[in-house]
Amino acid sequence: MHATRLVARLRRQDWLTAIIELVIVVVGILLALQISNWNQNRVDRARSDSYYRRLHAELVSDRTTMDEALVFWTKVSAYGRGAMANGEQGTLVNGSQWQTLLAWYQASQIFPFELEDTTFTEMRDTSDLALISDENLRKRLADYYHMTGSGIRADVLRHDPVYRLEIRGLTPWPVQEYIWTHCFHQGAGVSQTLIDCPAPISEQEAAAVLDHYHHSETALPHLRAWMSILRVSTLVVSGMRRDATALAADVQAARKQ
Repeated sequence: MHATRLVARLRRQDWLTAIIELVIVVVGILLALQISNWNQNRVDRARSDSYYRRLHAELVSDRTTMDEALVFWTKVSAYGRGAMANGEQGTLVNGSQWQTLLAWYQASQIFPFELEDTTFTEMRDTSDLALISDENLRKRLADYYHMTGSGIRADVLRHDPVYRLEIRGLTPWPVQEYIWTHCFHQGAGVSQTLIDCPAPISEQEAAAVLDHYHHSETALPHLRAWMSILRVSTLVVSGMRRDATALAADVQAARKQ
């Protein structure tokens, strides 16, 4: 309608009126574009805030999971040291055959876990990473989630030591059932607790099981290798925890800007 009138006025050489109408049309278009941009910016800010909030929650959850893993690995490592001392020097844990048997078995426990990357993966797959305006923060997040999905960081989240299978093959099933029922507690999610439980068998029976461990040519070497892997894993996850803590703080700060 405006364009038709404008053309008609130009034909009549009504220049002033035509210019005024042209200005009105251009201003209207610019206003419409501005309103559209304002609405899109408002939507983007809301989406960005939601992403920041979710990223922060997942990073905090990661840190909590890693804290649980580090505590668990400390306990497993203590059992492992007791078992190695028995295998290398014949030393009994607290002078007890049963507690020494328990140390050999509990040294094989693992704490597999996955870090939460739902939000970052969604942002990447929907091309929404640009909503994180800080380019350096985007790169650090990408490095964090990439390194937890491949390479050494991925390996330490999903342990599968040979020692674990071997010690279970050498331990009588009734003893294993007792340990799982009375010496191990599975909490919510990945939470696990190892418990120093009373003996279900006599000291003589426990000594016989230990004798099977000692006669294995590979149990002690595999235990040493597993303890070494666990030591490296502790160092790696401690570094990952520092990364998660710093990223959570920076994501929270970016959200408030």
